[in-house]
Amino acid sequence: MNHRCVHRWSFSSWGGPLDLQETPLEPPSGREVTLRVTDCGICHSDLHIQAGGFDMGGGKLSSLERAGTRLPVTMGHEIGGEVVEIGPEVTGVSVGDRVIAYPWLGCGECAVCARGDEQLCTKVARNLGIQLPGGYADLVRVPHERYLVPIGKLDPAHAATFACAGITAWGAIRKLSPATAEDWIAMVGCGGVGMTAVALLSATSPAKIVAIDPDPAKREAALANGASAAFDPTAPDALKTIARACAQNIAGALDFVGAESSASLAANLVRRSGEVVIVGLFGGEFRIPLPMFPLKSLTIRGSYVAGLHDLRELVALAQKIDLPKIPLDRRPLATVNQALADLAAGKVVGRVVLQP
Repeated sequence: MNHRCVHRWSFSSWGGPLDLQETPLEPPSGREVTLRVTDCGICHSDLHIQAGGFDMGGGKLSSLERAGTRLPVTMGHEIGGEVVEIGPEVTGVSVGDRVIAYPWLGCGECAVCARGDEQLCTKVARNLGIQLPGGYADLVRVPHERYLVPIGKLDPAHAATFACAGITAWGAIRKLSPATAEDWIAMVGCGGVGMTAVALLSATSPAKIVAIDPDPAKREAALANGASAAFDPTAPDALKTIARACAQNIAGALDFVGAESSASLAANLVRRSGEVVIVGLFGGEFRIPLPMFPLKSLTIRGSYVAGLHDLRELVALAQKIDLPKIPLDRRPLATVNQALADLAAGKVVGRVVLQP
């Protein structure tokens, strides 16, 4: 392979299609590493990135362009691959290593980054697949070897999804209080991240899981991955039906949609002293009567991906125990535009993984 040029599927206008572009690639310097991409998952947030921002409610849109993201953009932040080049100062990885890349890069120097939460850096965002070219390509340049996590004998396609779907689900789960076998945890939205959360929680917690999604195929997949019950949130009296089926004992709810309807459902489902973690980025506004907080002793918090240490922990867990595997739809990288359209239309169960 010629490592002096890279072939990327990028968009050059907000909301525009992805086109194949060839760009020169300089040799890696310092502790930079070049990966040959073998697998790259498609995340629902890529649809928001392509559109140029997120719906903040009230007709307001957060703008990636105003925040400093420059065109063209090469998306793809669930990157798995093989090391093909290393900079002269690299000591921790070697050519031929099979790795996944942690994509949520901050400045690497502030107190937030120092505690391992680069995804929350307030100084700068250097995320692979947004500000930096991502994995919708044959090659990816990773700025520092520390962002690479060896995967050993793990399936590379499934391992690639750990970089977002995996750690996003894992980070949200870890924000819930420990649950017992009598407790229920609601998973609202069973797309790629929600499905991953079902699999992870079923493997690591005694709690029972109720999966909530309007798509019957996703509900069936959630049941196959460890959910004890599954319901359609659009069915008549869904709130009462779900609460009754779970004996009014839903201790926590993870909202992987992040819409007004899903957040409201989650907040109303949990028992007194219940916890709601909002993860999804669908957008809009969420209103709730303020007395619900003290009367239910309700906790609502957000969760944004997770740190590099969480990715290493998740990979170690997957190497230790046989985690349930979410459905994967492997497709050629050249079909990326159709794959994004299918995701937008709700036709994807589990995760699409692109392969150059």
